[in-house]
Amino acid sequence: MKRIVLFSVISVACFFSCAEFVDYPLEKKTVNLIGPKNDLITLDTTLTFLWEKHIDATSYRLQIATPDFESIERIPIDSVVTKDYVELTLKPGTYEWRVRPENRGSVGIYTSRKLVILDQKVDEK
Repeated sequence: MKRIVLFSVISVACFFSCAEFVDYPLEKKTVNLIGPKNDLITLDTTLTFLWEKHIDATSYRLQIATPDFESIERIPIDSVVTKDYVELTLKPGTYEWRVRPENRGSVGIYTSRKLVILDQKVDEK
């Protein structure tokens, strides 16, 4: 009887401790973007890019392209972060930003939004 109880306790402990090392597949998963909102037009050059955490993600790839990902002129940001937000300062221009969840075993699908940062000098004229 003691062996059965001991075996059961060890099995349960092993199951829960091994779950920490399992990376669940993210191939069809996305993250919900919170801000900046889509098609934002702003004078602010410092923005906080924020998204919801994904339960199976250990990191997120954030990319920002100008003017967008279909006709890239440049990619000022291509970074992997472990937080669910990043504060960045960008020059005036048209941008598209996107985020995907990642873990050691897989990557998810990008979710994207567009924004425009106006040049304050042009606005003052």
